[in-house]
Amino acid sequence: MRTILPGILILLAGVLPAQGDTLGVLTRRAVLQLVLDNHPAARQADLRTDMGEALVRSARGGFDPRATVDYDRKDFDDKDYFDLLEAGLEVPTWFGVELYGAYQQTGGQFLDPQNTTPENGLLKAGVSVPIGQGLFIDKRRAELRKSFAYQDMAEAERLELLNQVFYEALADHVEWVAAYKQVIVAREAVDLATMRFQAVRGSFIGGDVPAIDTLEAWLQVQDRQMRRQEAELGFRNASLSLSNHLWDEYLRPLEIARGVVPDTLDLVPPADAPVLDTLLARAMERHPKLLGVAAKVEQLDVDRQLRGEMLKPKLDLKYSLLGNAGAVTGDGADGDVFRGGDQQVGVGFEMPLLLRRERGELSLARLRLSDAELGLERERLRIRNTIGQRDNELATLNGQVELGQSMVSNYRRLLAGENSRFALGESSLFLLNRREVSLLDSRIKLVDLEAKRRKAGYTLDKDAGVLWENVLSELGINP
Repeated sequence: MRTILPGILILLAGVLPAQGDTLGVLTRRAVLQLVLDNHPAARQADLRTDMGEALVRSARGGFDPRATVDYDRKDFDDKDYFDLLEAGLEVPTWFGVELYGAYQQTGGQFLDPQNTTPENGLLKAGVSVPIGQGLFIDKRRAELRKSFAYQDMAEAERLELLNQVFYEALADHVEWVAAYKQVIVAREAVDLATMRFQAVRGSFIGGDVPAIDTLEAWLQVQDRQMRRQEAELGFRNASLSLSNHLWDEYLRPLEIARGVVPDTLDLVPPADAPVLDTLLARAMERHPKLLGVAAKVEQLDVDRQLRGEMLKPKLDLKYSLLGNAGAVTGDGADGDVFRGGDQQVGVGFEMPLLLRRERGELSLARLRLSDAELGLERERLRIRNTIGQRDNELATLNGQVELGQSMVSNYRRLLAGENSRFALGESSLFLLNRREVSLLDSRIKLVDLEAKRRKAGYTLDKDAGVLWENVLSELGINP
């Protein structure tokens, strides 16, 4: 796509090209590819994925093994009071169990007897198991589960940003294509009025019509020229509006160059229109807003589980095997490092008597969860009703487009009949011009209806949360 930028999307100022003086065709697909690749909002959307991954990585850090070293020494009055060294490794696990191993070396004249170790040091290998609070969930596991939910929330936000930026670009692209089609209609009207003026002027020179008819024919030319200028102004402004969505890979804004025109077939809706029930099912399953709210509900549910766990008493069991480090080095110790009788066992218990804080936090967590769940149901209903409204609008516009096409066809027949009557001298130039103006207005109105219908289709997809998916599929990217 970037290969066409030097030739098509360059910073130029100028007027609308004359007929046949086109530099190239900028299709909807090319516009969408540029938006996806370079639009700042699209790049911001990609940052959401990186943020979610960073938070998960941070939460996983709570389960990283930890190396610890604790050294304490006291010398006073030429006496070696104590010398304490403990180095170890702690390995937390997902199940709440913590494994640890340590090496202790102590000495000194006033050493506490319980800290006495063999001459070559003491080895410890054990496990700490919470059988009360923290057995099923603890802060570490809760943070990781909440980070996964945040990752889902970040992904939903990314899709919502893509949904919005694609919709804005497509809406302005529709206006651009419609403005160009109106320019085509206006130019054809000027050409037709000019040809008629030349014919009337020839008839006046031949003495067949009065001079007033040439003035009326010329006024029609001027009126059509004014309409053409308004249409060209609308096209230039639409080009600038569409340029707001176009950037290069270095985040430099691009402007659609003069001579670049749209593909008018981009105003035609797809043949396979989505079925309302299918669209509703897709929206309820993967609408970005619903995914985001559902992820928030998941976070609050994890918080509720954690607060419920806090009602339990803390009851931690610790068990360690003890061994003489000399058995490892072979200095002064024989046999196995760890023997069945050398062990250390501990039990820790803690529980508030009234649990007012814990019960209050649990009640608050439950209320927040209920509030979020109600919000999710409300959002589902709003999206469902909005999709129904957009589908009604699209159905109405489809009928209006068909009616507009029939009106244009009928106005053409009227104009053809009036031309035949005018050639036979049974009609006037005034009536003929009025038929042409009616046809011109009906064609302009038909273009407006086609643009509204196309935009309504994009609005329906946006409100259903599937526009981003449809765009990526059109670009050949697996959503």
